[in-house]
Amino acid sequence: MSVVVPKWRFNAAMVEDAPDHKGVYVLWADGTPLAVGHARGSADTIRSRLLAHLAHGAEAGLRQVTHYSWELCREPLKREAQIAEALALRRRERQESPQAAEVARVQPENEWSARESS
Repeated sequence: MSVVVPKWRFNAAMVEDAPDHKGVYVLWADGTPLAVGHARGSADTIRSRLLAHLAHGAEAGLRQVTHYSWELCREPLKREAQIAEALALRRRERQESPQAAEVARVQPENEWSARESS
């Protein structure tokens, strides 16, 4: 699976421009994927999820997030699983051991690495 997506800076101004729709998102530390998540639609949107991560990032162990990417899709749970597998990440709702998180954090870039947008 090869998908090229822009990465947006993980700050309040950029997250406010994230889609207010259902879909999936990836949190990045520079070029390294950290986590993948989903938004099911209605009030649960990509933007609302990213704003929650931004608000609670340090508490949730996401202090190192520098960028995010997103994709609108009809079946967010299914697409999240596909992306997680492609990136060798565990899905966001599952708890990881600190060792697993460290392994995912230091993985080299792969076909999901993308150009950076401001």
